[in-house]
Amino acid sequence: MHILFYLIREKCVISSEQDKAKLDWTMLQPSLATTEQQPLSVVNFLDLQPKACTAITQFLQNSHRSLLVLKADDQSEYASAVENWIKSQQPELSLSGVQYIVEQADSFSFPRVYAEPAQSVEDNFAAKKTVASALYFDQSHLFGSVRIHPSSHDIQLNAGLVQQLNNGVLILSVEALLAQYDCWERLKHILLHRRFDWYSAHPFKALPCEIPSYDLSLKVILLGNREALAAFSELETELYHFADYAEIESYVSVQEDEQQQQWQHYVQTFAVQHQFPALMNGSVEKLYQYLVRESENRALINASPLILKGILSEVSVIAKEKNALSAVDFSQFFQQKQAKQGFLREQAYADILNGQIYVETDGEMVGQINGLSVVEFAGTPMSFGEPARISCIVQFGDGEVIDIERKSELAGNIHGKGMMIAENCLASILDLPSQLPFSASLVFEQSYGEIDGDSASLAAFLALTSALSDLPIPQSIAVTGAIDQFGNVHAVGGVNDKIEGFFTICQRRGLTGKQGVILPEACVHQLSLSDEVVSAVKNQQFSIWLVNDIFDACEILFDRPLISEENNESAKTSIAQSILKRVELYAEQHQTPPFWAKWFAKK
Repeated sequence: MHILFYLIREKCVISSEQDKAKLDWTMLQPSLATTEQQPLSVVNFLDLQPKACTAITQFLQNSHRSLLVLKADDQSEYASAVENWIKSQQPELSLSGVQYIVEQADSFSFPRVYAEPAQSVEDNFAAKKTVASALYFDQSHLFGSVRIHPSSHDIQLNAGLVQQLNNGVLILSVEALLAQYDCWERLKHILLHRRFDWYSAHPFKALPCEIPSYDLSLKVILLGNREALAAFSELETELYHFADYAEIESYVSVQEDEQQQQWQHYVQTFAVQHQFPALMNGSVEKLYQYLVRESENRALINASPLILKGILSEVSVIAKEKNALSAVDFSQFFQQKQAKQGFLREQAYADILNGQIYVETDGEMVGQINGLSVVEFAGTPMSFGEPARISCIVQFGDGEVIDIERKSELAGNIHGKGMMIAENCLASILDLPSQLPFSASLVFEQSYGEIDGDSASLAAFLALTSALSDLPIPQSIAVTGAIDQFGNVHAVGGVNDKIEGFFTICQRRGLTGKQGVILPEACVHQLSLSDEVVSAVKNQQFSIWLVNDIFDACEILFDRPLISEENNESAKTSIAQSILKRVELYAEQHQTPPFWAKWFAKK
């Protein structure tokens, strides 16, 4: 009876440890603090960009600075947003610049051009705009041109954006300047010297006559993504000596309730401005959950007008003639997108279900564990999660742990680093006086392409631990996480895809209630799982466990501690003790006799 009581007590303790680490279904999807319909406040994209707006305002007020570099990903959308915002901030157009008076040539004289102060806004070269943008341009579009009539030879001066925006703001694309770098050299000269000079567009043909220069004050804002700005700064090494820098952030913070409310008003304003149907209660939250999947951060989501326009347009097509978009419409949009882009994913899952790729989701195995990976194919926009079987075998040897992926040059440097950390972590925890008398080999089974990343280091550690201790691992549980040398488990990416990939295989084989995923606790803020996974966890058909270190993971997988607990005689034999017993047994069986014993044995 005492033995029975002990077994029941021990089982209850283990069960409580697992239940304690389980993630409640209410934490699997993010939610907004307030989702009720509120009076609409007009919020535009730049209202979500206080840092960028402050930088632009200070740049416009600083008379000694003429160039601002803005990091911007979607230039077509951001250029118009910045242009409209500056228009709302700039004062009315003031009279400035010059007008050119042209005396055409005749049979007795050459043509002559005079410059006089502009008398009205309608004058040819007076400032006509306060702000304008150009994402593509050429020399004449930017700096104007001198045209000569083919028969009469009359001269005509055409103003470019630089002349039209005297005392104004010009917004340009960095990519366009990279394609026509000679335009930048001339523009830089204008910005630094604040004077416009006429040059012939043809390198071997002079101007028909001398055209006077004039003072020109211009502010330029350059838009470009990080790659374009990096290339541009390599060519213009002193760029940030005379240019200010700021960023338009595609990802905005929604951590605080006020920020969430502002973002919701922005979405509603955007829908009205672009004539999309209104968003009903719950639909904004579904949009938020979809954006969290993309950013993998509940406090930081993509607010790009281009992304938002694409989503709302597709959901509007699904909703057809409805006057409002519901949460069901957004759920249907996500499902249809998965179906449209999921051909390769379905083929990968079919290979597992048909036995072409061997992945167990039931039973127990020694030295074998289900890791989780994210698969990406070039040329397709969709990535998906897929379980990867990691196996480890040990044999008596000199203590070397062989990473077969690294040996066969099918793994990147980060993967190799993760495997070495897993090996060193185990050696540190065992605290052996000498190295293990075992050699081990780790491999991603049926992996035929290059892999990288350290998200499998926790799974590799557990597979190595299982093989050394001869303790089985339940195949119904998959693992992801990166570890350090002290055994702490750190966050990894792609957890939504990874969980849903393993869940799909388990679901199609039949959920047993024992299946689930172990992931780092630091990944909770990334979670935005599908309704199917949430429903399964809610009904206790699938589980998600959170771990902070390898000790938590071992408790869940092996039902026993990794190392012995002090003053706890009733606990199960620890994993470390099981490994040390195997080492001692090997030492006894393979103890080398002294050389003289072998000599007497021969006699």
